[in-house]
Amino acid sequence: MAKKQAADLAALKAVRLETGRTAGEELASLQAMARLMDSKFEVMGMRFGVDALVGLVPVAGDLVTLAAGSTALFTSVRLKLPWHVHVRIVANLVTDAGIGAIPVAGDAFDFFFRSHKRNFRLVEQQVLKRAAKLAKPG
Repeated sequence: MAKKQAADLAALKAVRLETGRTAGEELASLQAMARLMDSKFEVMGMRFGVDALVGLVPVAGDLVTLAAGSTALFTSVRLKLPWHVHVRIVANLVTDAGIGAIPVAGDAFDFFFRSHKRNFRLVEQQVLKRAAKLAKPG
C-alpha cells in the first residue's frame, strides 16, 4: 500500500500546474526554505533551524524570520490558492513573530512552533489537491 501511495504522490508532483511548473517544482523550494528555517540542525536530539537562532537577536531577528516566512504567503498568492490558506499562513507568521519577540519565552517558543513547516504543509495540501484535479481525465 505504501508503494502505491508513494507512486501516486510522485505522479501528482509531476503534474504541470497553470504556472507552467510541476507541482513538485513549486513545492521543492518552499520545502527547502521551511526545513532551513525550522529543522536544519540537530543538537542532542533537538531539531531547530535558522528561525530559532536568528530569533535570539531581539526584534531584528523576528523581523528577518517574518520576512523569510513570507515566501509561503507569496507562493500561496502566486498560485491563487484559496483565501483561507492565506489567512492561516498570515496567522502562523504573526504568531511566530509576535510570541517570538517576547524575551526568553519567545526564544523557547521558536524552537517548538515551526511556523514555516506548518505553512509549507498548508501550501502542499492545496497544490496536491489542485494537481489531482488537473490529473483527472475529462
